[in-house]
Amino acid sequence: MLNNLKINKAFTLLVISIIFLIIVTAFIITKEKPSTPLEKPVIEESQGGKVNITKFTKEVYTIPTADNFEITLTRYIGHKKPPIILIHGMGGNHLIFDWDKNHSLARFLAADNWDVWLLDLRTHDGDGDFLFGKLRGLDSDREYMNRYWDFDRTYLKKDVVAAVEFVKEKTKQDKIILGGQSYGGYLAYAYAELIGENDLAGIITTGASPYANPEDFQPSFSEMNNYGFYLGEKAFVRPFGHPYTTWAKYQIDYYIKNFQTAETLFCKDTTSEFIQKDICYCGDNEPAGVWVDIYFGKNPRKYDGHWVDPQTLYDYSANLHKITVPIIFIAGENDLQDPSDDVYKAYESVSSEYKKFLEFDDHSHLDLVLGDDAKDLIFPEITDWLNSIFFVID
Repeated sequence: MLNNLKINKAFTLLVISIIFLIIVTAFIITKEKPSTPLEKPVIEESQGGKVNITKFTKEVYTIPTADNFEITLTRYIGHKKPPIILIHGMGGNHLIFDWDKNHSLARFLAADNWDVWLLDLRTHDGDGDFLFGKLRGLDSDREYMNRYWDFDRTYLKKDVVAAVEFVKEKTKQDKIILGGQSYGGYLAYAYAELIGENDLAGIITTGASPYANPEDFQPSFSEMNNYGFYLGEKAFVRPFGHPYTTWAKYQIDYYIKNFQTAETLFCKDTTSEFIQKDICYCGDNEPAGVWVDIYFGKNPRKYDGHWVDPQTLYDYSANLHKITVPIIFIAGENDLQDPSDDVYKAYESVSSEYKKFLEFDDHSHLDLVLGDDAKDLIFPEITDWLNSIFFVID
């Protein structure tokens, strides 16, 4: 009898353990990644005459860099027009250009037959980069990050150069169009200035000011001190400071619970609230070197409102005149991070014959690509401009 009771008790404990493991496993498994259909686009004509693309030819490539790290390129294949490489902003990734079918500059351009490539810089993969992320249902494994990776020597000369070379080889095209949101746009400016324009057919930027108006850009000294330090006019990474930017999961949970529109990134409800919330969980960390290059390099207390490389003192703002390829600047009137006045100043500074500046009311930094009205208001302006210069780059 006692033996039977012991067996029954052991069996019950075994069943409970199995059930517990099933529950825990289900909790840890991350949501399924979207499939990547290989068939050609299926085009449907709506009643209003607009073309809706329901499926795309989509490919994903992992590309080695010259220093033995990796970048990722996601491609929406166009069928007639030259390739466009789009680069995300600080802490971002390709999702900024391809959130869903209603918020996707990538798919909009592909629907107009442009060959679209979305560049994820090293370790930028949209997993949130939270420590112990898998235990919270997040697809994160805390990728290796070198605190000395920086804007120009790493992201520009290693990652972007590798992407351009790969796309040119893959498409058999001599020139590409380079586009970027925020510091993705900075990388486009820097490519034209430092690498040259031989590979470029044009530039597209959204919310990307290569200036730092003292009235708007005032980085916190205490925060700057966490990542770097000044030595005379130059700035360097702090060897024992924070190695990378990061947000703890509990901080973002608290922010979402007490959610209010992040005015530096969004203007009220121009972008759906669910996107404003969800994007907080999709960010990626930045190495200290990049943070120093951007925030120290755009410190108006040091460089009179210019954007300068804080190690070499190369002045990106003063060299905008080197840009001669066709270029379009998209700015948000309510963008507190990259103000439209500063973007317009960049428009005036470039030497391009074919250039255009557009400002949109009630749009902040990320509304320009994620706003609910972007596909009807902003994206058509980009494709219209691209098609207007097509004869220049064809």
